[in-house]
Amino acid sequence: MEWQMETTLCNLCGSAASAPLYQIPDYLLERDGQTTLVQCQECGLIYQTHRPTLAEMGAHYPPEYESYALPPGKQTPRLLKLAYDYGKFKRTRIITRVKGGGHLLDVGCSTGTFLLAMREKPGWQVSGVEISEHAAQIARDDYRLEVFTGTLDEAAFPADTFDAVTLWDVFEHLHDPSGTLHEIHRVLKPGGVLVLRVPNADSWDAKLFGKTWAGLDAPRHLYVFGRKTLQQILEKAQFRVDQWSCEIGSYPTFVLSVRFWMVQQGWKPGPRAQITRWLSHPVVRVLFSPFFYLYGLGLRGPLLIVVATKQ
Repeated sequence: MEWQMETTLCNLCGSAASAPLYQIPDYLLERDGQTTLVQCQECGLIYQTHRPTLAEMGAHYPPEYESYALPPGKQTPRLLKLAYDYGKFKRTRIITRVKGGGHLLDVGCSTGTFLLAMREKPGWQVSGVEISEHAAQIARDDYRLEVFTGTLDEAAFPADTFDAVTLWDVFEHLHDPSGTLHEIHRVLKPGGVLVLRVPNADSWDAKLFGKTWAGLDAPRHLYVFGRKTLQQILEKAQFRVDQWSCEIGSYPTFVLSVRFWMVQQGWKPGPRAQITRWLSHPVVRVLFSPFFYLYGLGLRGPLLIVVATKQ
């Protein structure tokens, strides 16, 4: 299939000077076609200079896209559900440590699993924005969540509406991250907080896996940030960076990178699925957790979380 494509400059500094970094296929959906990632020669931002248009991007997020999965059901093994619930707890704790309550907006909320967890916290009202009609409808119909289908700009919320805005694994998917930050700044109340989680270009996983690192996930990840470029783009949008961490999601991201590597190596689906199931087993995950905790302390984990305040 031929995709509609567009070219773009660096979203951080506006430079057209870039150097090719990787050319990679879609390892997640195992589709043909190559995506070229470049690195800006002025500021170091990694991005797709030749990319699908916003109208075309929906084709790369079909209903089977894994981020649209539903929460574990009653048949889920107990240990796996405990790990899932602990991940939700860690996300909500990041918010409740810096804000005691208020109105939270989750941009790119998918089927609403994080919003569900935040709604259970005393003093919190929640809303979401989701570009996928399929995922947004699940959030509305199954969980009675207030979710707008479309982009943040299209939602056109009044200024100074929210006490907190979150983007979990969303910022790297945006066509205009700088523009989105300015819109978030507008809809946040004075002193409101922004929480982002993005793939960490400075991580050990990025160095180990190279072009099969899950943080690249072409063609969906249009930008890849390190700590320096993320701080620069936040400060340009008038946010003060308060906290950095790599405390959530390191192990599942590592497993996804292993899966991408197996696809790249030409492993057959059966052995790939077997290895992935073994690595995803809760007991194996617990055994590996001290290692991932330690390298997360040096901000070298595969996912980087930043808490910033509206200035």
